[in-house]
Amino acid sequence: MKTKVVRIISIVVLVVLILALGTLIAGAIAKANLAKKYPAPGQLVDVGGYKMHINCTGQGSPTVILAAGTADFSTTWAYVQPEIAKLTRVCAYDRAGLGWSEPSPLPRTAGNTVTELHTLLFNAKIPAPYVLVGHSLGGLHMRLYAHNYPDEVAGLILVDALHEDQPILDPVYTKANQADVKPFRMFALLNSAGIMALAPQSIPNQGLPDAAYAQYQASLATTSFFKTTLAEIDAQAANCAEVRGLKNRSFGSLPLIVLSRGRAGSGSASLSAAENQQSWDVWKALQPKLAAFSSAGKQIVVEQSGHMIPLEQPGSVIAAIREMVVALGK
Repeated sequence: MKTKVVRIISIVVLVVLILALGTLIAGAIAKANLAKKYPAPGQLVDVGGYKMHINCTGQGSPTVILAAGTADFSTTWAYVQPEIAKLTRVCAYDRAGLGWSEPSPLPRTAGNTVTELHTLLFNAKIPAPYVLVGHSLGGLHMRLYAHNYPDEVAGLILVDALHEDQPILDPVYTKANQADVKPFRMFALLNSAGIMALAPQSIPNQGLPDAAYAQYQASLATTSFFKTTLAEIDAQAANCAEVRGLKNRSFGSLPLIVLSRGRAGSGSASLSAAENQQSWDVWKALQPKLAAFSSAGKQIVVEQSGHMIPLEQPGSVIAAIREMVVALGK
């Protein structure tokens, strides 16, 4: 009897192992096929042993640099970039480990992220002056870039950008971030096994046009997107502290436009209604303070938009960039 039971268990284990191996092989093939079908639309540039992606279109100066927020990359600007390319040169880039950029061996600090962008622009031979446009976390990075390399920056546009005081004034901010990305840990495992590449259509659309949505699905299913996003979330409070510790956060009279969302959105499912309201109140209160970093700063509230302004109300971003580029003498 025991021998029979052992034989049955052995057969079951063998079947499971064969199925698992078959799934891994099928997943690896699917990942390779997806990556081949959706190659990088721009340049892959070496930044010191690993390559980063930047996609430039249009001609003219100043060059507009587009930086996406947490858990996003260059596809975020699918509506904005084609319109700005009619006006001047515009480049959307992917932070290391996101989109078509290879992972970085360096910790995901704000300083490292900004240094990588500076190296990318230099190695890609994209000359200053720049108009920096950053959404959400990308806004925090663009502010640090303008602080570290002021001679290269002609103007700054912050799109519902993260203020460095959010984590300390909003006690549930970090809690919400950590709770909201918990599924990403499972997705990272599924991705590494190639499971997501077998069913990329299961990845929801956040409002992208069809071509960009297909690229977005392929990237999430074939790259280290989830691992990198988790690392960026884990580092976010420290990144805010890094910017908060700068000796001088003023930009003098640098042209600065702050676009702020007018709607709170659904908030975090991990928070109570009162906690979500508190987070929204702090976010709203900090947006005018971003504009105050320059004597030439101004805030525009995009009343009909939630946080994803580049996708929900791209016309407002296009108008702000056009206004700044024209004012700078394009």
